[in-house]
Amino acid sequence: MASTAIIDFNSEVITFEASQAIRQLDKTFVGTESYLGLAYFWAYEYRHYLRDCTMAKRRKVHKKFMQAGLELDGESEEHLDIIETVLDGVTLASGFTVKRED
Repeated sequence: MASTAIIDFNSEVITFEASQAIRQLDKTFVGTESYLGLAYFWAYEYRHYLRDCTMAKRRKVHKKFMQAGLELDGESEEHLDIIETVLDGVTLASGFTVKRED
């Protein structure tokens, strides 16, 4: 049976030390199927899209980059197309709503 456990990264729930340890662990998972969606892997150009989106969306972008054979920290039209496809219609914390360009 699959677990539905959720880790709340709110500072009142998990300590800073625990949060940092999980983020450090996730850095070792970048480029693998085990990536959790916490560690940064993307190019600076895409920071506004990916730093504000959910862990699930980051995992999906990461997986699609890998499936497409793209450098995870690369920049190209294909990178941006994947990001816009995954985040289409999502309003980020900054207030920006991602719209896929057709």
